[in-house]
Amino acid sequence: MAIHLDHNATTPCLPEVWDAMRPWAVEAWANPASTHGAGRAARRALEDSREEIASLLGAWPDEVVFTSGATEANAMALAGIRPGDLVAASDLEHPSIRENMTLAESRGARVNRLPRADRGIINPRDWAALCPEAPNLQVATLAGHETGAVQDMAALIDATRRRFGDAGAWHIDATQAVGKIPVDFHRLEVSTLSFSAHKFFGPKGVGALLVRRGVSLPPLFVGGGQQRGRRSGTEAVYLAVGMAKALRMAVDGMVDRQIACTQLREGFLAGIAPCKPWEILGPLAGGLNHVLLIAFSGVRSDMALMALDLEGISCSAGAACSSGSSLPSPALALIGLPEEHRKSVIRFSLGPFLNPDEVSMAGSAVAKIIARLRGPHA
Repeated sequence: MAIHLDHNATTPCLPEVWDAMRPWAVEAWANPASTHGAGRAARRALEDSREEIASLLGAWPDEVVFTSGATEANAMALAGIRPGDLVAASDLEHPSIRENMTLAESRGARVNRLPRADRGIINPRDWAALCPEAPNLQVATLAGHETGAVQDMAALIDATRRRFGDAGAWHIDATQAVGKIPVDFHRLEVSTLSFSAHKFFGPKGVGALLVRRGVSLPPLFVGGGQQRGRRSGTEAVYLAVGMAKALRMAVDGMVDRQIACTQLREGFLAGIAPCKPWEILGPLAGGLNHVLLIAFSGVRSDMALMALDLEGISCSAGAACSSGSSLPSPALALIGLPEEHRKSVIRFSLGPFLNPDEVSMAGSAVAKIIARLRGPHA
């Protein structure tokens, strides 16, 4: 059996998405900045994709900046942090944000990090009390890549507004949210929002940063002045087309996918039930229903992951972008997990197109492996 239970790391590109991309990669491959007919056709496809993405996410087309993915989009959003700026953040963030926070600190910025978020959910009162003065920037993840917790952004922004009289500037990492739960950029009332296509069955190598009108960011790249000077470099039309197609399919099929993931989750949990004790670390309700962050007491996650891999079960101990590190994720401390349990955590992230019987079988296989690793006297 080979089964991918690591959909938060990446998802397969759907055949319909490949079909939409293929003409712009193989036949109509002109530079969209060229003024000849082929270039103008490519430009139309690019702008049509921009308009589609904007309409699906509650933004204006001129607020969509194509990037190589969410890591670049996060870097773009945080590039304007200056020495002396005060930033509110937490260790729930993806490494592409956490490392940029560390970089900003090394350049003289002040970063106040939230000390606690039970089950990965930020308490609005704790957030509002994080800074002694109005922060220049606040950074949060809409849906947690490890816990699956979905933040109540309206409550967080309202708490900030009541404390300081102004909501201030916000960057939201929506990489695990876009395509899985409804996202409306304008309704969120944030400054910038990042996401990546390969998290919702689109191609790798493309993402976007939504930048609210009136928000000015220093560009990471200069040169050709593409995308209104915000991100120079020839745009990959076929990738933009693929992302727009994948997002359209995700939004149109969102309810059905959520129902499927709920059923898969129930089957998987039934499969692992015999190997208790274990604990779900994320929210018990209201989070991403395809994500299960589980602590298996008495088992080292690195040993479990190797054993599961040998059985053809792909899963992880956290964000794939920080793979290779033997250190537990900082998020595990933030959600209140005792230190002795932080190396026993495995993240399973399901996909709506998985076979239910195979997911249940995978759960049973996980239970047997965990029991074996605990030994006969557990």
